[in-house]
Amino acid sequence: MPASRASPYINPLVYNGTACDYLDFLRQTSGFLPPDATPSLWPVTAEHIILIGAMGVGKSSVGRKLAKKLKRPFFDSDQVIEEKTGVDIATIFDYEGESGFRKREEKAIDELCRRQAMVLATGGGAVLTAPTRKLLATCGTVIYLKASVDMLLKRTRHSDHRPLLNVPDKRQVITELLHQREPLYLQTADHTIDTDRRTVSWTANRVLQLLDLTPEP
Repeated sequence: MPASRASPYINPLVYNGTACDYLDFLRQTSGFLPPDATPSLWPVTAEHIILIGAMGVGKSSVGRKLAKKLKRPFFDSDQVIEEKTGVDIATIFDYEGESGFRKREEKAIDELCRRQAMVLATGGGAVLTAPTRKLLATCGTVIYLKASVDMLLKRTRHSDHRPLLNVPDKRQVITELLHQREPLYLQTADHTIDTDRRTVSWTANRVLQLLDLTPEP
């Protein structure tokens, strides 16, 4: 990693007399452990509602709606990673590659699963690694939000913050990603909901029906 390259979010930092970017600084201080650090040993709870699915399917929107109905906290694993590192997902991919990001993702999900009952929206590629799939399966009830290529393309057409979709032919990339990941979504999920032509409210209510949950008054 180039030591002189600075984070796009903050000014260059100096640690022990050497200029470094924010990810380097976080690794060298106690503010944030590296992605392969040993997680805390608090027990993982199995009360969580976990949403998986492709980029743009609406996991965060549905998750927020669910959390509001159930009066539970909501977390987006990608957002948690960005808040901890101080940089966006694209920058992490740029510096550490996808493998580095997946390590951070696994650690973030592990830590989130040790909280009280919550609603969690995961990144589209969270199911790609076996350890994370196992963690999700033991962490709570996993809901796969399914959508067609056409619907995903429509929902992501104006997106410019997804590293894997920063390409001229988004349709081809979405098609290939879905072909690769859908078997893993289906393998990991306890329930599948087709979200094509469905609203966020309808999808959230469908989750409640499947889990036999009643919204909090």
